Amino acid sequence: MVPQVTRRNWMAGIAALFLVSIVMETAMPVCAAAGEEAVPDTSVVPAAASTSPASPISPNPTPAETGAAAVPKAKRPHHMAHHPARAASAPEVEPATARLLVLKNGWAYEEPAKSSGRVQAITAGKYVNVTGNTRYYLRVQLRTGKIAYVEQSAVELVRPIDKVWRLHRNADVREKPNMWAKKVSEVHQGHDVHAVGIAPNYVKIRMKSGLEGFVPTSALE
Repeated sequence: MVPQVTRRNWMAGIAALFLVSIVMETAMPVCAAAGEEAVPDTSVVPAAASTSPASPISPNPTPAETGAAAVPKAKRPHHMAHHPARAASAPEVEPATARLLVLKNGWAYEEPAKSSGRVQAITAGKYVNVTGNTRYYLRVQLRTGKIAYVEQSAVELVRPIDKVWRLHRNADVREKPNMWAKKVSEVHQGHDVHAVGIAPNYVKIRMKSGLEGFVPTSALE
């Protein structure tokens, strides 16, 4: 038979071992946590270093290299889209027919402007065939058949005459022989006018007041 004292000691030892094992199991997670570096929930733990050599870093990384989303190119507004050059609008021309003397050497131009291309030289003493009138230029047809424009000041625009005409309709009297010129007066149907000059499709009249201006030949009988 085991003595009573020995049995107590044995049971106390068993209880002590059980208590120690419980304490050790409880303390192990705490120790393990204390031995690791705390990582915030929002952080990303770096992966283990790769054994392959590091790739060179581009001075201007592309979106694919940086992981950023590619930025689409801005689209050109519809009204700025490329279109073929539009042809320049034709100049407004008042029909006229005349054969005028060239007073000074100059040029016939592609358009009624000196900034346009030169078509052909015109020579003093020659004549040009007028087919139309603009504000400052005459449209002419050259001997080559080409259409060009010459300055009104380069030709004898108004030739002197002395004649009386009767008006068969009312007409405006203009400062120059074209429809863009300033209106200076008007004359009325049935009245006689004293013509002192003639221009392509216009006559120059002198009124009783001494005022001079141009009326279209279509208003005369």
